[in-house]
Amino acid sequence: MRILVFSERLAPPPDEGIKKLALSLAAALRDLGHDVLALTTGGADWPEMTVSDVPADRLLRSVALAARIGSFRPEAVVYIPTASLTLAAGLRGRMLKRHAGGAPVALIATQGRRHNGLVRAAARLVAPDLCAAQSPATLAQAQALGWRTFRMSPGVDTTIFRPPLPEEKQRLRLRHDLPLDAFIVLHVGHLNRRRGVTSLAAIADLALPVLAASTSTPQDAALADELGQAGVLMITRYVPQIVELYQAADAYLFPVPPDPSDPSAMDLPLSVLEAVACNLPVLSTRFGALPDLWPDQPGVIFWDDVATLRTGVIRLREARPDTRSLAEPFSWHIAAARIIDELVD
Repeated sequence: MRILVFSERLAPPPDEGIKKLALSLAAALRDLGHDVLALTTGGADWPEMTVSDVPADRLLRSVALAARIGSFRPEAVVYIPTASLTLAAGLRGRMLKRHAGGAPVALIATQGRRHNGLVRAAARLVAPDLCAAQSPATLAQAQALGWRTFRMSPGVDTTIFRPPLPEEKQRLRLRHDLPLDAFIVLHVGHLNRRRGVTSLAAIADLALPVLAASTSTPQDAALADELGQAGVLMITRYVPQIVELYQAADAYLFPVPPDPSDPSAMDLPLSVLEAVACNLPVLSTRFGALPDLWPDQPGVIFWDDVATLRTGVIRLREARPDTRSLAEPFSWHIAAARIIDELVD
């Protein structure tokens, strides 16, 4: 099939969840034999990722975008909005459908939203042909809009994200100036107070907390100084081979507060999947799809406050359970194939 994959603001580097999701789905669809056109607006031409940037307004009204999509004649559209489950995302999905000559549109909802009655009524008028959600809460919210839905899990490349060989871990610590004998707890994410990253400071006497901050979003310099003074090792540069930091670490911390009214991360964070693929045990808030996905796994500890976080660090420091098997069911090829199967069924 000819498939359009569209997401806003795609631009290097690939160090943010929605970018990774869009690029990975496009690559998986190509691997499955489809002819894929990957477009963005408000981003940049990205030749190595075969992404082209086409100017358009906030609702994707654009003669240039309409012409580019129309000349491709897509048979299906996969839309990964940065705003996720919003009325505006529905409107943009409808515009893509119009540019695509009526081809069916699958909207990938990476985050939920709470909607009032007026928004729910209006959203019915701009429903995509299919909405893929990652968590039970977002699935229910999409269904309340009257949208046709299904549950989709993202993927992880388990050939890239893998446990280190016995001799690799020490070598990678030397490469990234990490102490050889520390118990390292890693977080990969945004340097933003809303993301709960101050939790890293609460464990600095029990482990070496390391924050590898995204360079795709603004970095709070004052927060970086605060965390650094509290004992958090800050990595604020872009790390091309982020897998090396996972392989150099001993555990992974996901600290984002679970606020369904104001989501600030993907329902199923790709960094957590990447961490378990590298066999890291995880300390996580009860965020998004994670508690439903892994309700009773020795390698995944859910924490609710500083006391349970600290207890979890101590447990993992002593037990160090394996988690690699948790990543094995997640495949970008399965995710991509299921989207198309559900969309054209």
